[in-house]
Formats: sequence, C-alpha cells, structure tokens
Amino acid sequence: MTIALGKFTKDENDLFDIMDDWLRRDRFVFVGWSVSTPANSLAHSLLLLWGPEAQGDFTRWCQLGGLWTFVALHGAFGLIGFMLRQFELARSVQLRPYNAIAFSGPIAVFVSVFLIYPLGQSGWFFAPSFEIRAAEDPEFETFYTKNILLNEGIRAWMAAQDQPHENLIFPEEVLPRGNAL
Repeated sequence: MTIALGKFTKDENDLFDIMDDWLRRDRFVFVGWSVSTPANSLAHSLLLLWGPEAQGDFTRWCQLGGLWTFVALHGAFGLIGFMLRQFELARSVQLRPYNAIAFSGPIAVFVSVFLIYPLGQSGWFFAPSFEIRAAEDPEFETFYTKNILLNEGIRAWMAAQDQPHENLIFPEEVLPRGNAL
C-alpha cells in the first residue's frame, strides 16, 4: 500500500512533457496523419517495391509506407493459412472445425475491417488527409467547406429578401449562380 502526502512538484520537464506539449500545440491533425495510410496520398492502395513510386529502392519504399501494406497483406495471408491449418487439424482428428471458426472469426473481422478494407479504399478515413491538403491549398474544397459556402451563399442571397430594412445590394459576382457551389 502506498500513501502519498503533500504536493508533488516537478521542476523540469521530462521527455513525455516536452512531447505532450509539442503534440498539443498546433498539432490537431496528428491523429489524422497517424491513421491515414501512406498510399492514400498517392491515390491508390498498393505500394509495391518494384512499383513506379519506389522503383526498387527499399529505403524509399519504407519512407513511402510500403511496409504498412506489406504487413497488412501478409497478416491476411497468415490468417488464411492459420484458418486452413485449423480445418486440416480438425479433419485429421475427425472433429468439427470449431477452433477454426471460433478463434479465427474475430481475427478475420479485424483483418477485413481494419486492414483489407482500408487498403481497398486507400485509407482508413479520408477526412484527415483532406485536413492536411486543405491546410496547404486554400482553394481545396471539401464537403465541409462546400457546406459553409452553400450556407453563406444562401444567407447572402436571401439577405435582401429577409432584411428589406437594411437596403442590402450585393454585386452580381458574389451571389450564387446556378450549380456553381
């Protein structure tokens, strides 16, 4: 049993505190970076060592994130092999393959949902990558920015009818036209 009395104060920051401060300061998309697959930024799902991105350079392939897809696919192949081996063992001892079904089911769900599906979609979630792109390119439009533009456009367009006492007159170029949004 431990009893702590008094107040604990730290005079200097350790590595954890420094990293925590660094991550909290203007790094709000850090989680988005960490869960987006590297292939997401290259607009496809597989990063092959011999492909056009890495061109046989192992270091470059690792930098691009080829190891992520490599591990994901080999994990899936390992799961398939494990399940088939369970079926083989069950058949050899003349039992129903309960182990293969019971123990491989949750693993198969995990692999299919968190590894294979993202590879096909080129990422776990598209929005974090959009956040990064939108931060770099002010003209990049996401559904979020389109919604803002649509709402603001409708508000500006209807302002003259909604507030006749303000005598609002908008130039033609700021009003929504057709399907421009």
